[in-house]
Amino acid sequence: MKTITAFGASGCTIMQEFLGTLTQGPKPESFSPNQNEHNNGEACIANISPRERLKRLIGGVIPFVIALAILTWQISTDVDRLWRLPLFILFVSAASGFFQWRDKT
Repeated sequence: MKTITAFGASGCTIMQEFLGTLTQGPKPESFSPNQNEHNNGEACIANISPRERLKRLIGGVIPFVIALAILTWQISTDVDRLWRLPLFILFVSAASGFFQWRDKT
């Protein structure tokens, strides 16, 4: 995983570098969840563009942050635990967006 270290006055360029690193993802030759996966001659090719991958990442991060904020509010105000159940939908949509971004599909 790449680490970005930048000391500058402009936060915009740091954000652009960070987003550029996110859209590139891991290199196929250096990362494989299953080392036996590529032994059969098949290659995993991304079927979406980097822009679409970024959309899926944002679509995963936003619901996660919203769900986390609502959960924090519910815990701090001592709301009945049954009201936490609908947050499952937000957490599932966040996971779906994140895993689509990670798997490039």
